[in-house]
Amino acid sequence: MPTSTPAALWVDCGAMLSVDQLVVLGDAIVTERRCGTTIDDLAAAVALAGARSGVRKLRVALELVRVGAGSPQETRARLAIVRAGLPEPELQFDVLDEAGRFVGRVDMAYPEQRIVIEYEGDHHRTDADQWGRDLRRYREMERLGWAVVRWTKSDLTLHRSAAVAHLKTLLARGGRVEGAEDDGSL
Repeated sequence: MPTSTPAALWVDCGAMLSVDQLVVLGDAIVTERRCGTTIDDLAAAVALAGARSGVRKLRVALELVRVGAGSPQETRARLAIVRAGLPEPELQFDVLDEAGRFVGRVDMAYPEQRIVIEYEGDHHRTDADQWGRDLRRYREMERLGWAVVRWTKSDLTLHRSAAVAHLKTLLARGGRVEGAEDDGSL
């Protein structure tokens, strides 16, 4: 039975999807281990595509594809950050405590500024166990001096400018939250 590869499928979608949709799909393909596909594999498939419809979009999208996105919304959040001219955050970053113990893996982070960015889908609000775990984890990160930025769907749609401006302010302050006391531990 004839089959396609994830990279060939991505190229086939070039004529149908927008650049952002291609980035979302590309992020998923290169992040999901079962796909067994790298960014270089996507690049090779685009090179083989020649002058097919959508190849220009694929080339633009390829430059934005990254390994590590945990969801389509995380990709959209990263794109909003980058398009606002902010530095690209690290994806799926492990926050550790003073003793090197794992506190949590966050969607995106600026380790030098000690800023984490978490995209919270509705299940973070509606699942009581998830909500409790999130709150405990965020409290521990804040105790360790990390600023925790929590974005939802409306932060990427209706309130994108304000959400990005807040992040920009935190980056300019080196992650320090206004009004927080400086105890010298940062």
